[in-house]
Amino acid sequence: MIKIVQILVLLLVTSSCSGQNDLKEYYYPIGQKAEVHVYKYVDKVNPNNIEYWKVTTDPQTRTILTESFTTDFRLYNIFEEQLDDEGAKVIGYTDFQINKDDSSTQIDGNVIDQNVYGWNGTNKYRYSVNYLDPSFGSMQFVKERMQIGFENITLFNTQYETAIFKDEYEMKLLDTNENYEFYQYTYYGKNTGMVKYERFLPDGTSKQLELEQIISEVEFEQLKEESVNN
Repeated sequence: MIKIVQILVLLLVTSSCSGQNDLKEYYYPIGQKAEVHVYKYVDKVNPNNIEYWKVTTDPQTRTILTESFTTDFRLYNIFEEQLDDEGAKVIGYTDFQINKDDSSTQIDGNVIDQNVYGWNGTNKYRYSVNYLDPSFGSMQFVKERMQIGFENITLFNTQYETAIFKDEYEMKLLDTNENYEFYQYTYYGKNTGMVKYERFLPDGTSKQLELEQIISEVEFEQLKEESVNN
């Protein structure tokens, strides 16, 4: 029995080492022309919580633009990345805060550290953004990421070969030296992009987004229109 366990551990380590330089194929794919795909994620903990990530890829500029929407199709974040020979780097970050009167306030971030995702899995990556929050003042958002393994998973009857990352988040209130930390495990599917994350918050609650399907921009606009009419 001990020998079998040792063999399994050796296979896992070998698999991890052989894949360290191939992580690019697990990120959002870029084709020969600009394309838009909308990723529909469902929260396994609360299935009524749905998110739509509108991902625009452009091979000419080597950029990825992700616009994130809530269940009721409110835009809450815009995230822009530039790809190079080492990985993906954030070049733009914008949050949208929903106000009591149902309006939204745009909050533009100032990117400090840029590294979002690296093609080589041996390094730890970090990006950070400073911004002025209308309620809390000057803040800094920090995310650090490390690739920890590979796993085959099934979501909504679709199988994915995934690379798994542990992501650590920190939100700092710069005026009061307070901070808020949480972490998550993120799964990137081969030739797909992000297919799942498991987020664990300090209050003991969790959120688990899973990719249900990828739809076209036309289908997404139809869903938005139906939502307004209903």
